[in-house]
Amino acid sequence: MKYELSKMIEYIEEEGNDTLSGKEIIRVLLDSIEPHPVSLKIYDAKGGRKAIKILAKTMNLLGQLEPITINTSNQIISGVRRYRAAYFLGWREINAIRVPKTENEIDTIVFHNQQRKKTTQEILNEAEAILGTLKKEQGARRDLLKTDASNPYGKIGKDRYEIAASVIGDVSASHLRRLIDLVEFERESDENKAIGLVDRIMNNSVSVSAAHSLMKRVERERQEREKSKPIKIKRTATNDDFRCFNKSSKSMEEVKTGSVQVVFTSPPYFNLRNYENSTPDNNELGLEDNVHDYINNLSKHLKDVRRVLKNEGSFFLNIGETYNRGQNLLVSTRLLLQLCDANGWHLVNEIIWKKTNVLPQPSDRRLQPTYEKIFHLVKNPDKYFYQEIKLWNDNEHRVTQAPGGRNNQRRERRSGGVTLTRSYQKFKDFIEEQSVKDIIVGHNAAPRQIELSQIDNTVDHPALMPNYLPIIPILSTSKRGDTILDPFSGSATTGRASLLLGRKYIGYELNTNNYNLGLMDLSNCLNEVSETDLDTLEKIIEKKENNQSYTDNEEDDFFADL
Repeated sequence: MKYELSKMIEYIEEEGNDTLSGKEIIRVLLDSIEPHPVSLKIYDAKGGRKAIKILAKTMNLLGQLEPITINTSNQIISGVRRYRAAYFLGWREINAIRVPKTENEIDTIVFHNQQRKKTTQEILNEAEAILGTLKKEQGARRDLLKTDASNPYGKIGKDRYEIAASVIGDVSASHLRRLIDLVEFERESDENKAIGLVDRIMNNSVSVSAAHSLMKRVERERQEREKSKPIKIKRTATNDDFRCFNKSSKSMEEVKTGSVQVVFTSPPYFNLRNYENSTPDNNELGLEDNVHDYINNLSKHLKDVRRVLKNEGSFFLNIGETYNRGQNLLVSTRLLLQLCDANGWHLVNEIIWKKTNVLPQPSDRRLQPTYEKIFHLVKNPDKYFYQEIKLWNDNEHRVTQAPGGRNNQRRERRSGGVTLTRSYQKFKDFIEEQSVKDIIVGHNAAPRQIELSQIDNTVDHPALMPNYLPIIPILSTSKRGDTILDPFSGSATTGRASLLLGRKYIGYELNTNNYNLGLMDLSNCLNEVSETDLDTLEKIIEKKENNQSYTDNEEDDFFADL
């Protein structure tokens, strides 16, 4: 058996690859040949009458593209469907190739009927050839149409893609549609072709479905980019743009209900600072006897924040931990649960503020804490305002290898497929050059201390906030002209950022010295708004949106000043 099969293979190889292109093709009468019994048994059921009729339509339109294979006894080894389609068309003759008869006909039949899977390029070529014969009639129900010049294939599909898929075989209409979409996408421009999606399909490094998804992503980004507008920063500010109150924020009757878009604050931490706000009757917030009283007092104090905040507003709460006798008191966790469970807030994000130059704490029994948490809380998790600010860069789209992951079925890692490079940069990434979400990296408040000492050289604020901390929350959850509130205003760091970003500001500060310091800083901010800085910010954003370049010095200088 092996000898007969190898003899047949040697015969075909000796005759060369031209046997299918005309060298050994002969014309035989249909009446003189018949399907081999074994071939009928194995393959005759495949496709049925519908497949034969579709094949007959193709042969009638394009002719017999591939000869059948017969043995020396005129039995059909391969091509029974073509033979029957020819009979259906009323042909008298058919093209054939004759191969030597072997003792074991089963091997011969199986060998000649090995299914050669069409390459994507062949499928594409066939699709374009067939689609080229069909008119583009959007919405036409071709299954209701009769065979005519515009549709020589008859009622075999609802549209031109279904017809083409039926004729080609072993491919879906949706697969063809995606493939043609990709080809037409690349033909639109050199920029599209440079992405190389079709090439990756042809070399089997990405599927048609995945490539089509990447193409749609490029189109969405371009549409979004065309609709995007440069961020405009308010160029002048007046005393009407901020209000500060030297009183407790527990009751903020000066603020209208639902008038504040963003609250950004950092309340007194538990047992860490003394702001000298205690009275004979009450200790100041943060100096309670135990953590439970602190949590209760702070959550009650913040109840009016919920009243003044808009339904679509956001509340950002920065809180640090307290350690006692070597253990973490879980202040942030306890407070978060109290606010969500008892006060009705919803947590939509937990941001990590990672400090690059944290002050060391006297402990040799744990790692030094280097971060604090900022909770992003909202009244309604379905309706709060949020805008992902994207700064478009001048990088062209290109396909890259996506990161892989652990295969649940096997121990080895699986390939991550392919993805596109981003043609934009998120504002958070732009400011702090972050590559990880939910993390803000920066120095502590030492530069802010130097800045305020130039206003009042006697200043010694015990817990200053760095300038950069409120920028991302303000820009991503508010619009120009919205009101920002800090119920623990301190030296008005939140207010300064708000005014420079074109927002209005309301601040509450109980400590008179800090209140006066904040007023002086905000007044200086009004008088010293740097047109150069504002020009730089707008220029950076506009250049990125217009695919222009910018210098690192421009970017660094602006944010250093801010």
